[in-house]
Amino acid sequence: MSDFKPSPAHLKRLFEHTHQALRLYYNKQKWPAIYPTLTQLAERFVQCYYTHPNAMHAHLQFYASNYGYTTNLTVNQCILVCAFCRANGYKEAFTEELVVAALSDYLCCSNEANKLARSEVLSKQESKLVKLRHQFTITMLDSANVPQGQLQRILSRLDKYSNAITGNKAIPLYDNTSILVTLAKRIAKAITPRSHVKTFTIIQTIKSLYLGTHNEFAQLSLLALSKQITQYPGGALVNYKGQGALVLSATHNGHLLALLDNYKAVGMIKTTRRFSPQYQPIATSDKTLLYSIWFNEQIPQCQTMQSQQLEIWQAITALGKQHFLEFKAIEKTIKPYYQITQALQLAARQYNRQGQKATTLRHCLTMVGLDTAGLLCQRVLLETLISQLHHPFANDVWNKYTHINKLITTLFSLTQGEQFEQLLSPFTAAIYFILNEHSTNIMRRVKPTMEEIADKGVSIAHLFGFDRLDEALFKAFIENYFKYSPSHQALLESETLQKQTLNEQGRQIVAIKLLSIYTLGESQALSAWQKQLLDEELKKMHWSSIDAFCDAFVEHSPSCSID
Repeated sequence: MSDFKPSPAHLKRLFEHTHQALRLYYNKQKWPAIYPTLTQLAERFVQCYYTHPNAMHAHLQFYASNYGYTTNLTVNQCILVCAFCRANGYKEAFTEELVVAALSDYLCCSNEANKLARSEVLSKQESKLVKLRHQFTITMLDSANVPQGQLQRILSRLDKYSNAITGNKAIPLYDNTSILVTLAKRIAKAITPRSHVKTFTIIQTIKSLYLGTHNEFAQLSLLALSKQITQYPGGALVNYKGQGALVLSATHNGHLLALLDNYKAVGMIKTTRRFSPQYQPIATSDKTLLYSIWFNEQIPQCQTMQSQQLEIWQAITALGKQHFLEFKAIEKTIKPYYQITQALQLAARQYNRQGQKATTLRHCLTMVGLDTAGLLCQRVLLETLISQLHHPFANDVWNKYTHINKLITTLFSLTQGEQFEQLLSPFTAAIYFILNEHSTNIMRRVKPTMEEIADKGVSIAHLFGFDRLDEALFKAFIENYFKYSPSHQALLESETLQKQTLNEQGRQIVAIKLLSIYTLGESQALSAWQKQLLDEELKKMHWSSIDAFCDAFVEHSPSCSID
């Protein structure tokens, strides 16, 4: 995110620019500007929310009288998407992608949606536009050369998910990113006032959705949202000594309030009193209440989330930038990270054929040997980072990683397993890379292995629902942090080189990719080259056939499952 300090003027421009963006459909000459307009606007929404969440939460209660229903509705949807993503711990860049989807919901029918909100009758053409608005929006985005990806997927599913997210029947919904935008849409529609339609408070809406949905991810996200609103209660109404007041923010021991007179701010006060906050829509055009009051210096600054990720990554970098000649050097590098000792004890057990338990850190390292100790430490630290990365498909990603771990264990169960670390560690690094650089590409589905590009082998990206990794970024990633690891270099080559030029370790890695996709994917078809490679690699590890391996894998890992 660029350097940006929100101000009342920026907050006001969120409404102005959202209103203008919703008008772009009606001027075809401006269609090429739609994507940069939406991405810049989404960035501003995220920046304002992450720095001033109380102000944004307050706007969920306000109805800005100077703008129509569709603008207020869209602003609320964008704020709620930001709130969901912040509550779930997602990164700003990922949040911006979802805000663009929220901005696009009524992109092609803002005039028609305003007429509906006023209870006016639409013509057949207008009704068709509202009903098929997402199809028209996707066509509009295509004409503007907007990259195909998550945005189009969300829009194509949004109406279906909106209807299916609640109901008597538990309809499976697999796209968690679409679920987040759907929840924001449902809440925004319920709390944004319309003529002749009951308006619900945000608390009523969250409770109703939580009780009405069968989707676990939706329920967890709604719980996270409720905590987020409690932490930043801006916009709640309270009664202070017989006078109406608006909560501006929570303080360390109470609340900061704006005293109201006919829904206009007439003063500010700090209090330690406890209140029962009320939520209701407030139609207003008061600029102080809408914009300027939220930048008062008395309002506490939003606390940024603290993380140990940078320190852990520094240790991973140090481990990958040198050859270690003694255990003492490795111990010194990872000494500050006492929390990984237990993880190392668990990780080292597979190297011990006598069932001996590792006790000290040195004992863990000596059990695996100097050649693999550095890789093992890197992997455990990377696993720590992966477990801390928040993503809508985080559970699915971790289960697929566990699946690869068990697959490699089974693969070497008939031979000596000294290669285990050399083969698992590169996959750990690749999954961390995918979560960081391809967060919006990740899907639950597994892409069939038949979809190859040119003469390259299958990519690990198939396991996470997309075509290939960004080769330039992935190459830089491996070169910067795993330069001295032949196995990491082999995984890089399996992603970038022609399949006929791969060395033995590269072929092993491709075999593991194929087995992972084969045992999880919907399509069991393999190309002639893929089948030949698998047969050869399996025989080297004493497996008679792929069917024999799969039978043993199921028996060895009955708990393998994908969320």
